[in-house]
Amino acid sequence: MIIPIICEVMLLGREGFEQLLGFHAAPMLMGLKSASLLSFQKSRFEDFEGLLASYMQCFNCKGISVFRLSEGEEYVLLLFYRQRALMKDLAHPLAKKILVRLGYRGDDTLMGMLEYLKLRMQLRKSFPHEVGLFLGYPPEDVEGFIRHKGQDFSYSGYWKVYANERETRALFDLYADCTHDFCLRLEGGASLPDLVKAV
Repeated sequence: MIIPIICEVMLLGREGFEQLLGFHAAPMLMGLKSASLLSFQKSRFEDFEGLLASYMQCFNCKGISVFRLSEGEEYVLLLFYRQRALMKDLAHPLAKKILVRLGYRGDDTLMGMLEYLKLRMQLRKSFPHEVGLFLGYPPEDVEGFIRHKGQDFSYSGYWKVYANERETRALFDLYADCTHDFCLRLEGGASLPDLVKAV
């Protein structure tokens, strides 16, 4: 006789939500990076929408916005971003050139660009290469990734590196240290709203 094994999925609460954010978005939460992209399985939370809503005041007062890039019944893909920093990243001449080449309007608002990125994701059913620009990746590395089809990179870490390897390795180390410190402080009992930096 086969005895069925029943696995109960443990629901994540506030602590689990904060740990996910800390592990995947600490550099953005600390103002070192303009944006982070996180996927949440909504059924893993008792009330995901309520939980997210409970953090919105904290995010807003610390300069962080949230944009739904993709959403299905089970998963939601959220872009957490700092508007001023992201606008600066996207205004870089090479970033603008890449975006215009891919159909973005050169004079569009940030929200217009985010909506167009969302549309491109829906049409392609995958991540368009320019998503790196919306995550604060250097435009030279995004351009290198597009030109070389993700091959022939000089180094790989948070993204594939095609230019300025030494500086980018140092930046990756900074991100890793930030994430380690942030998660340690969360585990030590600090609350996420207290840790998030306003910039």
